[in-house]
Amino acid sequence: MSRYTLNFAPIELAGNTEILVGRQSYSADRLHELRREFGGTHVFQRMSMDDAIVDIPVVAGTKPIGNLQELIDLRRTQGFWSALLSAALLRAFAGQRDLASSWPVTVLGSASRGLVQHPKLPSWIQKRTALEFDTRSIYLPAGKRLLGVVCETKVRNIIDRSCAELMKLGVPVTGRYVQIERESEDDRLLPRRKLVGRVTGVDGDTLVLEDHAPGFETVHASEAFLEARREIFDDCIQRILGRDAASVLNHAEASANAVHSGPQRKKAVEDALTYLRDRVALEAVPGVGIVLGKLLSSDQKEIFPATEVMPRPTLVFDPSGSRKDDWNERGIKKNGPYDQRTFSPKKLNIAVICQAKHEEQVDRFVAKFLDGMPNVTSGQNNVARYGDGFIRRFHLEKPSVTFFTTRSASAEDYAAASRGALALAADNGFKWHIALVQVEEEFETFDGSSNPYYATKSIFLKRDVAVQSVRLETMAQSDQQLVFSLNHMSLATYAKIGGTPWLLAAQQTVAHELVIGLGSHSVAGSRLGAQQRYVGITTVFSSDGSYLLSDRTAVVPYDRYADALYETLKRSITTVRKQDNWRSTDKVRLVFHMFKPPKDIEAEAIKKRSTRLGLKMSRSHSYTSRQAILTLFSTTPRRALVTATRRKVFSGRPEVCTSSSATTNRS
Repeated sequence: MSRYTLNFAPIELAGNTEILVGRQSYSADRLHELRREFGGTHVFQRMSMDDAIVDIPVVAGTKPIGNLQELIDLRRTQGFWSALLSAALLRAFAGQRDLASSWPVTVLGSASRGLVQHPKLPSWIQKRTALEFDTRSIYLPAGKRLLGVVCETKVRNIIDRSCAELMKLGVPVTGRYVQIERESEDDRLLPRRKLVGRVTGVDGDTLVLEDHAPGFETVHASEAFLEARREIFDDCIQRILGRDAASVLNHAEASANAVHSGPQRKKAVEDALTYLRDRVALEAVPGVGIVLGKLLSSDQKEIFPATEVMPRPTLVFDPSGSRKDDWNERGIKKNGPYDQRTFSPKKLNIAVICQAKHEEQVDRFVAKFLDGMPNVTSGQNNVARYGDGFIRRFHLEKPSVTFFTTRSASAEDYAAASRGALALAADNGFKWHIALVQVEEEFETFDGSSNPYYATKSIFLKRDVAVQSVRLETMAQSDQQLVFSLNHMSLATYAKIGGTPWLLAAQQTVAHELVIGLGSHSVAGSRLGAQQRYVGITTVFSSDGSYLLSDRTAVVPYDRYADALYETLKRSITTVRKQDNWRSTDKVRLVFHMFKPPKDIEAEAIKKRSTRLGLKMSRSHSYTSRQAILTLFSTTPRRALVTATRRKVFSGRPEVCTSSSATTNRS
C-alpha cells in the first residue's frame, strides 16, 4: 500500500477551556448587527435548537454581550471550533496580508511576487496566489468526531480599475458583466464586489445594463468594475503590453499551473501550517491555544480513513477478446480501436468553423490534432503522449479538411459559416462527418440565442453532423499541456463520429444488462435570472460499454419530470428489447446511473415502468452495503434486477437503490 497524505491537519485545544459566553434571543437582523459591530472582538453563532445567539469573547479584556451568561467547556462543544479558528486566522493575518474573505478565510499572496510581472504593467492588474483555510470533519469508529483544518492553494486575478479607466485603454465593456464595490462589514477584509448586470450600451459616463439586478438599470462607469475573468484579464494585458503580452501570459499560465501541481501544492500547504504552528500563537479565546497537528498520513492508521484499492477494469480492443489492457491510452496505441476493421468511413470529411482572425492558429492546432506531436515527450521515459495523432491512433486515412471562417464572434456569423459548409457539401454531393468549432471561454456566459457554439451545433445536428468544440484558450496551451488535451479530444471525437474505441471485459451474469444514464440540464437566459431545470436525459449502454441508443425526456418543468421519465424509460427499454430480441425466459438487469440521489419520484417511475413491461415483483431481497440497498425483482416469466443511485437507506417498502458492488464497478 502506498503512503498517502491528506490535506487535513487535526485541531486540538490547549489550556483551560471553560469560558463564559453570552446568550440572547435570535433574529437575523440582530445577528447581522452584532457581527458588523463586534466582529473583531467576538464570535457569534446561531444555536438553531434553542433559537438563540451565542457570543464568545475572543480578545483579551472583552466580556460576553448577551443578557444571559453561562459557563461552557469548549473542549466538549466542537460546534464552535470552526468559527473560532476562522476568527483566529483573521487576527493572525490582519495587517500582514490582504484578506479577501472571512469564510473560508482567504489570504492573498504578496503582490510584489505576483505571477504576472512586466515593467510596463501597472500595479492595479495582478495575478496572485492565495491560500484558503477551511475546516472539515472525519468521523472515527464509535462516532468520535475529528475536526481539522484544510488549506487549499488558489490563483486569483485582480483588475482594480473602474470601467471608466479601462475604456480609456480601449478595453471593451459592452456585452460584459460588471460589478459594483460594496464596503466590507469587516475593515480587515478587502471590499466585496457584487454582480449587477451586463453592459448593453454606453451613454456618456453611464453604462446601460441588461440582465441586471433590481434597481441597476444603469450604473456610472466610474463605479463599475469588470469581472477579472481570464479572457478579460488577458485582454487588458494584451492592450497594455501589445506584442510582449503573449510571453508574459504564457509565463503566468505556467506559473499558475505549477502552483496547482501536486508537489508545490503540498509544499505550500505544509509551509502555511508550519508558519501558523511555529510563528503564530493561534488562540481560540485568550488563554486557550489552537494546536495544529501534522497533515494526516496513512501511517496514522487509528485515525486515517479506510482506504481500498480497486482494480482497474480490463479493456478489450478487438471482438475476439484477445487484445486487452488496463490502460486505455496504451491499449489503443498498441492495438488500435475495437472497431478498426468495421468502422466506416475511413476517410473523413471535416469542416472547421473558426473566426477569420484566428484561422492561422486554428490551422496549426488542427494539424497537431490530426498528425500528432511526436517531438513532445514527458515523464522519466520521455514518452510522446500524443505522438501518433488522431489519424494513426484510430487507423484512419488522411481526411479532407475545409475551413469556413467567420467575420466576428457573433452567433449570426457562426451560423452563416455553418450554413455555408452545409451548402458546399450539398452542392458537391458529400456529407460532413464532423465539424470542429473554435469557441472561446467567454461564450459560456452567453445565453442560448446569442451563443455562437449553440448556433453552430443546432445547424449541424439537424443534418446529422457531429460537432466537437475547441476553446481558443486550449489551443494556446503549452505543448507539454496540449498533448493531454488532445488525448481527450481525440477520444471524444472518435466516439462522436460513431466509433467504438474499446469495450469492457464484463462477465455476463444475466442474459441482458442495460446501463441507463439519467442526467439533467439547467437553462437560464441570464446569470442573474432564475434557472429552469430539465431532467431525465437518457443514454443506454450494454454492460460491456457498447452504446445502444439515447433518448431524452420532453422539455418539461421539474414538477412534470416523473411522467416524462416514465415515458422515456418506456421508449428506451422497449426499443432495446426489440433490437436484442429478448426472450420470455431471459434474465434482465437494469442499472441506473443518476445525476442525483434518487427519491420516491424516480423509484416510482422505474417501478411503474418495470411492472408495465411485465417485470412483476414477486419477492424482494435487500442488504445494506455502503448505505445501499439492492432490490431483486422477480418476474413471471421474466426476471430483472434493478439498481439505481441512492445515498439514504429507507425501510418499510421495496426501494430501487444503489449497489456500490461489482455491478456498479463493472458498468
